[in-house]
Amino acid sequence: MDFDKQKVTYLKNLKNTAPDRSKIGTVDEAIKPLLDAINAHENYYTTSSCAGRIDLFVEPESGKKHEADWLFVSHDKTTKEEILAALRELPEETLWFRMEGAILHVCCRDLDAADHFLKDCKAIGWKHSGITGTSPRIMVEAITSERIDVPIAKDNELFVDLKFLAYLVKEANKKLKKTRVKISRLEKAYHM
Repeated sequence: MDFDKQKVTYLKNLKNTAPDRSKIGTVDEAIKPLLDAINAHENYYTTSSCAGRIDLFVEPESGKKHEADWLFVSHDKTTKEEILAALRELPEETLWFRMEGAILHVCCRDLDAADHFLKDCKAIGWKHSGITGTSPRIMVEAITSERIDVPIAKDNELFVDLKFLAYLVKEANKKLKKTRVKISRLEKAYHM
């Protein structure tokens, strides 16, 4: 299938009100304007995205991502109280406090378009970005650099104190704010 036909198919699915394959079942509100700007461009369309999130991630003993679970997920700022409420029942597996930056998967018409998009992303601060595929589709994966990964519990026991937990929440909220600025800058670069 050629680029234009693929784009029509993906955009139809994106506008469809049926749930998508993500855990929340829909596109994150904070990234929709950026997706619209990219998808309006003749050389690009988005296949998946995340606006960044703060979560409590239960790492499965198997290490298999599809077996993972979350005690808490927010695509917006959060509070220490929300995190504490989610920590009422701790898992036996390792529990991570995480903040993950925004991520985009963008299909590009050709390598020149991919190179152009990649240069724009890196100039705006989407530092962890690259061309991840060239056959059958040319794909750019763009990820902002904001991130926190800290193990905070195991064997049903929290091993960080409340002061450190409050610090993690504060830092995660700051990083999420930086991610939102980068989303906005990339949107402005592609707004027609």
